[in-house]
Amino acid sequence: MSISNDEWKAGRTSVTIEERILTFLKQNDKAFTFLGIMKGIGYNTNVRDIETLFHGVIDGFTVINALDKLIKEGKVTSRVIQQPEGQETFYKAF
Repeated sequence: MSISNDEWKAGRTSVTIEERILTFLKQNDKAFTFLGIMKGIGYNTNVRDIETLFHGVIDGFTVINALDKLIKEGKVTSRVIQQPEGQETFYKAF
């Protein structure tokens, strides 16, 4: 994901996490797990040390909260699907 020069200078981006998730889901037109969404929108999901674990947990809460908000707004739906390893929740944009 890239940002504009204005966003760089301002030190913030105008794109919300919800917008990033929704764009990713709509562009791919598939259902993804939480981890698939994290990877898809550019978060590092590889735990190498305590620092990456800590950041991963914080990033995970951010994405989960954004997904909950998108579901409440009726923009994303979720479904629990039985997988060989157990149940997993998948998310898909409307």
